[in-house]
Amino acid sequence: MQRLDPSGPKPGTRARALWRLLAARRAEQRFAVRVMVAAFLSFMLANVLGLPQGYWVMLTAVIVMQNNLGSSLKAATDRLVGTLAGAFAGFLATLVAANGLVQEGLVIALVLGPLAFLSAANASFRVAPITAIIVVLSRSGHEPAFWLAVERVAEIILGGFIGVAVALFVLPARAQADLAERVGAVLILLAEVWKLETASLDPDADGVLLKARLQTVNDRLRVKITSAETAGDDAKRESSARLAEHGDTDALLRTLRRVRHDFILVGRATATAWPAPVMARLKTALAAVSSTLDAQLNATAAAARSRAMPPASDTFIAAIDAFGDELDRLRADPLMAQLSPETVGGLFTLGFAFEELRRELPELGNRLAEFAEPDRVEKV
Repeated sequence: MQRLDPSGPKPGTRARALWRLLAARRAEQRFAVRVMVAAFLSFMLANVLGLPQGYWVMLTAVIVMQNNLGSSLKAATDRLVGTLAGAFAGFLATLVAANGLVQEGLVIALVLGPLAFLSAANASFRVAPITAIIVVLSRSGHEPAFWLAVERVAEIILGGFIGVAVALFVLPARAQADLAERVGAVLILLAEVWKLETASLDPDADGVLLKARLQTVNDRLRVKITSAETAGDDAKRESSARLAEHGDTDALLRTLRRVRHDFILVGRATATAWPAPVMARLKTALAAVSSTLDAQLNATAAAARSRAMPPASDTFIAAIDAFGDELDRLRADPLMAQLSPETVGGLFTLGFAFEELRRELPELGNRLAEFAEPDRVEKV
């Protein structure tokens, strides 16, 4: 009889691991529930109303269902706009007399040309060519396609309405929460960028390895910033529809981009290792900035993700001021005349970048405070 390995997984370990995985994917679970509810409601309504092609209602409801309400509003609007354009163009195509297979094919091609141009110029018209094809090819005999176009538009409107209603009332997810989460992810990556940039100042560091790692993190950072901007668009859409109230989304994203630009300046300033005398003079002040900045970025990221009030910036500002004072003393020292132009330029650039961070990082905290949940805002 084979004995169980006492060092192997204990009973229930896999179940607990699965439970932890599911608990970490609550947003995905809520999305799955919304899709199921939308599919069920659209299926039932299409059959109750006796729609001849009711599956379009279900398809639209599922397509409209997105990660947050703002995205669902955009998907529903795009779907409706594209369907209206395609249905109208398809109906016009059926009014043109086309005797013969080749002639009918040419009519369809000529109708699809402008629709294809529209879909390439504006993503809202992506479904227009498909709708036009369906309207033209689904007509029966010589019957005009007017009612087919009307039915298609009605099905899309019904499916879009169901999708938006489910997104609004069934485990709703707001774009402002997505925006705050993604801003937090950007700040976490900026903390990684900071560590790699300052590590480059050490003359004993592996410059090639640090550069490769920094490139990888910056690639991830660009993706996260783009996703934050997308969530910002969704948040503005919710606000325009009066479905949510929050802070100034544009101001938050502008401040985030400025903070990102400050780190680009830091990267340029730290591209070359400092000489030993310079490192000796600035090492203590730079270490204080490093520790406070890392703590500030991570604490602000945690506050953004939980939509709580961001931390105060007093300690970080004090460290920046102390570094600026030490840098001013170094600039007045005769040692500066012995340094290379690259080192001198890097020191001036770093001082400027720190001054920008001193202003922009607290401003970012103020902007994030506008997105904090009311019950998590501490009165001071």
